[in-house]
Amino acid sequence: MKSRNLESVRLYCVLIALVGAGLLVPIFLGSSLDLDRPSKFVEFGALAVSVLVGELFPIEAPRRSGDGEITVSVMFSFALLLGLGLVPALIAQLTASIVQDRFARKPWWQVGFNVGQYTLSLAAASAVLSWLGAYGALRGTGFGAIDLFAVVGSAAAYFVVNLLLVTRATTLYMGIRFSEALRSDLIFGLSVSAVLLCLAPVVDTVFQSSPILYPLLLVPLVGVYVSGRQTVRTVTAEHLARHDHLTELPNRRWFMEAVGGALQNAALAAGGLLLVDLNGFKDVNDTLGHHHGDLVLQELGPRLRAAFRSEDLVARLGGDEFAVFMPGADFSAAQAAVQRLEDALHKPVDVDGISIALDASVGLAWYPEHGTDVDTLLQRADVAMYRAKAGHHPLVVYRSEDDYHSPERLGLAADLRQALAVDQLVLHYQPQVELGHGKPVAAEGLLRWQHPQRGLLAPLEFIEVAERTGVIKDLTYRVLDLGLRDLRAWTDAGRQLSLSLNVSVRSLLDRRFPDEVEKLLVEHGVDGHSLTLELTESSLMVDPELAKRTMRHLAELGVSVAIDDFGTGYSSLAYLTDLPIGELKIDKSFVRAMSSDSRNAIVVRSTIELAHNLGLRTVAEGIEDAYTFERLRALGCELAQGFHMSRPLPASGLVRWWDVHVGQQPVANIGQQPGARPAGVPASPIVVPQLSVA
Repeated sequence: MKSRNLESVRLYCVLIALVGAGLLVPIFLGSSLDLDRPSKFVEFGALAVSVLVGELFPIEAPRRSGDGEITVSVMFSFALLLGLGLVPALIAQLTASIVQDRFARKPWWQVGFNVGQYTLSLAAASAVLSWLGAYGALRGTGFGAIDLFAVVGSAAAYFVVNLLLVTRATTLYMGIRFSEALRSDLIFGLSVSAVLLCLAPVVDTVFQSSPILYPLLLVPLVGVYVSGRQTVRTVTAEHLARHDHLTELPNRRWFMEAVGGALQNAALAAGGLLLVDLNGFKDVNDTLGHHHGDLVLQELGPRLRAAFRSEDLVARLGGDEFAVFMPGADFSAAQAAVQRLEDALHKPVDVDGISIALDASVGLAWYPEHGTDVDTLLQRADVAMYRAKAGHHPLVVYRSEDDYHSPERLGLAADLRQALAVDQLVLHYQPQVELGHGKPVAAEGLLRWQHPQRGLLAPLEFIEVAERTGVIKDLTYRVLDLGLRDLRAWTDAGRQLSLSLNVSVRSLLDRRFPDEVEKLLVEHGVDGHSLTLELTESSLMVDPELAKRTMRHLAELGVSVAIDDFGTGYSSLAYLTDLPIGELKIDKSFVRAMSSDSRNAIVVRSTIELAHNLGLRTVAEGIEDAYTFERLRALGCELAQGFHMSRPLPASGLVRWWDVHVGQQPVANIGQQPGARPAGVPASPIVVPQLSVA
């Protein structure tokens, strides 16, 4: 509970305690404990003990807002008020309240509040009895028909005063609206406390006529007490089975059952299922511990529920993942709810003095467009959620082309494992030309899959499948093995060139990867200085420290590391000075637009200057015309790669291309001035022979 709430409720409790204490003084000075007859003494003793037992052992009862307690002491203290007067009732009730509060180790201000609220409630009830002139009749001749109104009025006064005082304390403690809590407490109180108050005259009647029958009145209470505990245990078990214990939201089981039932309803024409994943929550657990993570979830659960409509079902599936079903919703309703959720999450959560602000990625699948059962909708909302997370979008709707769990994708994954076993994977090579002399010096190995039914597949068609199914590690080793085997063959034939190969982020985070590379270098008899491994910027940022150790081990082998697609990843350039990088590959999107967009030309020039200042080599990829080739030469770029020189070629095709161009005239147009486009020539004059992909 927030400190300001605690301070408010403490001040309120102290105020009620002071008012009650101030009222006790005139009550005890103006009245006496009238126990002049043995029957009265017996009645007081029996009822006082009953009040104490009722305080110490309240009857448990389930209620919508949580488990409630029925303090039956109110029935006996009200019976004392009717039969013996206000002072005996106060002595019994206040003594029992203090004993119970001390036994429960409540703070002093709560003890004082209970003394004050019982004093005010019983005093209000006594005042109504006196005002209606019923005290004398009740103590003497018993209850008459006219006394019914006095008893009901007195009970109502007790009930109303007690309800208002306790409800106000509850709202201050929990930080909720008074009207909302009063409505809930009023319904529960009328069904319980009012009944007990109305039984008090029966208790008095028994003592006036046959006190020996009093123990029989306690038998039903004992039965209610036992059955109440059993009912609460049953309800609690059912609640825990269907709710999350941290957020009090429905759990996965309830969500699946409820949504499954809703989808079977023929009246439901449409609906949306949203999967909500908290961004950055893992950092909270890793940094502050799971205890603090649980506190954050406790705070965010009600916010999540409040962001959606009353008819929407919001559940916690597990971890930091939540699901919402919005029956009859359209995109505008879903979008508005997600915006409310974003606003709620952006308000920091205060956990032990630490402010934590989060956001969420939300995937949306529509019923019946994307699925007619809850499992399918959840799976497709999950696909959309991962696309939202990858693209840093708050809300993304499912698209079939993003679904890597389709039967076709599953079949492709099985085929890929088979491809590794039967050598269906091949490398094609794209030459890299040294810009200063226009001579080929290296090649980049590009993976292809010769699928028996679908033909030659490019990496975009299967790399993500390999990543998701865990095949990527074996795939990377196969690429290294194929590339180094070809490089060894070229070297043995007198063709001196270097080789660049792409590796995945999983390889970079594998501590054994440098040892595997060394093993393959030794196996094929290749010098590590002839090998360059290309990594994306984003892969370096997954675990920078582990990436640094891996790259340093590779550097010890002579293997160089190049940053592929430079400029399209993270904006921070700190890793360029901190990591053992030898080469930057300027992304083709910048290179291709150099002639049409001056801003892209500035990016290329700045990248080349940055690399040179850091002692790094640059490779420009995506060169498709002589004009761009010459501009990059003028800017000082070292290596060029693109369709202007050659498309990717099979190993045999690269050998023929290499033999044609090594020792021949430079690849660029001879005699052309650097940076000048030939007059009347389109932007793709390729003057070297081209070999088509086999």
